[in-house]
Amino acid sequence: MIKEINPAITANIVALRDTLKAAAAKADKAAAAIEAGNRYGAVGSIAGLEREIDLARALHGAAIGLNLQG
Repeated sequence: MIKEINPAITANIVALRDTLKAAAAKADKAAAAIEAGNRYGAVGSIAGLEREIDLARALHGAAIGLNLQG
């Protein structure tokens, strides 16, 4: 039997994907900067990464929690 998917779970997973893409883009920018010898640019690129990490953690937990509720 296939259960209907809670739209809130879908929204959380889509937002999680987008958040992780944003984090990966910052990491890519940092990697390009470090490969070019720009240490300060690299570190600056990931300086605000905590926001995405915290948001991804929260979205992940919300999706799991919603799933456990049924």
